[in-house]
Amino acid sequence: MLYITQTRLMRESEQTVLERANSGDEIPRRICTQLLDDPARYSQWHARHEIHMGGVARARRHERQVLKLRAIAIEQVHQTALVRYLRDHHVFGADRDRTLHAFYGINDIRDSTLAEHRTYLLAASTQLCTSEILDLVGDDRGQGLVRRYELAYDQYFGMFCDRARAIQKGGNYLLTAFIPEVRNIAERMRLRILDTELLPLRPVSMQGAAPARDARVEARRRTAANRAAGMATDVPTALPQKQRRARSARLHKPR
Repeated sequence: MLYITQTRLMRESEQTVLERANSGDEIPRRICTQLLDDPARYSQWHARHEIHMGGVARARRHERQVLKLRAIAIEQVHQTALVRYLRDHHVFGADRDRTLHAFYGINDIRDSTLAEHRTYLLAASTQLCTSEILDLVGDDRGQGLVRRYELAYDQYFGMFCDRARAIQKGGNYLLTAFIPEVRNIAERMRLRILDTELLPLRPVSMQGAAPARDARVEARRRTAANRAAGMATDVPTALPQKQRRARSARLHKPR
């Protein structure tokens, strides 16, 4: 039975952070660059991530490992939700302070901001690595489900934050009655991600990973360069299945 060792999980994760710091979309690149620029923060992430990957490795069986990876991905969606909300909804100034206050209470706003930023960097880095590993093991379905869940959870989380801020201002939130329904939709999607019937049909055969990894990095660089130049590009964000299977060989190759 194929399974991924902790050593290989960490090796792939470390390589992902290095790659994403130098190529690809702006937000992942900024996340990984900030992580690598701070040795203490990187060490904290490495220790935290190693605990997660240890849990995956101990699952041993391929199907159980995929479920563990999906569960980790879900956890990171929750951990990064607040910063995504502030960023994507352009919440600044007093509104940002009120939102942080709803989660951190009477803490100094600067301390709250730094704490949340630290939590976000650690979780977002693990999220990128987990997504990469899910891609390597051929869990396209899981990847799609996690992306859909993030959208659903962000909708619920955004409504929760908007309501909390409205109450702080002494007002009413007109969509309060819809929050339970939106939350239930997200919860049902979360349960689908962890459904054993929605796992990949069989493990991906993993042989000769290096060339495909290089191709993925080159695709990200070309995509980023074309976007920066304002050009349309047809560079795929994911490798063809044959290349992805080749690239992922390192994970299951016997040590």
